[in-house]
Amino acid sequence: MRTEEHDLASLSGRAWEFVRAFLREPLRVGAIWPSSEQLSQAVARACTFSPADTIVELGPGTGNFTQLLLERLDQRGRLVALELSATNVKVLRRRFPQAEFTFDSAEHLAKYVPARSARCVVSGLAWGNMMPALQDRIMSAITSSLATGGQFVAFAYSHARYYPTTLRFRKLMFQEFARVETTPILWRNLPPAYVYRCWRAASRSDDVS
Repeated sequence: MRTEEHDLASLSGRAWEFVRAFLREPLRVGAIWPSSEQLSQAVARACTFSPADTIVELGPGTGNFTQLLLERLDQRGRLVALELSATNVKVLRRRFPQAEFTFDSAEHLAKYVPARSARCVVSGLAWGNMMPALQDRIMSAITSSLATGGQFVAFAYSHARYYPTTLRFRKLMFQEFARVETTPILWRNLPPAYVYRCWRAASRSDDVS
């Protein structure tokens, strides 16, 4: 019983940390409440990787996706995460000392992950809140980091599906990836969301190497 009460208190604390981060920086955080278990599982399952692979997480928030990804890596692979909330970085480093959390923008991913080395890049970023130039810079960093056949996984909120910035982000994914899939709407998230699953095609330089 004490364990259950502790877990509930811990969950509640992380949720309110998320809310406070949103109130401080709404354009960076993009959501007022952490991702639900349903969305977290959908995102984690969307990634195909082995325990020894390198995984990237952009905008991990309070770590809902992080925990599930680390469980699958089983302490053999590498998880690199970039986060723009200094408060969240401190929380994440305490919760997951086995992962690498850095206070930096996703556009600087190349500083932390070699080119073509990531098996999967998971995004918790608020793409719909970004200006086009920033969308382009971050997407370039993502595609450069991905191994041949590597995946990019992101989620979006259903109510923002037709925002101009969201439509631009969707178009960008279809331009940059060989294959793009979208899940049905996950209604048990607040707000309802869906998941993108994208695959990087081989480039000419990949073929030569």
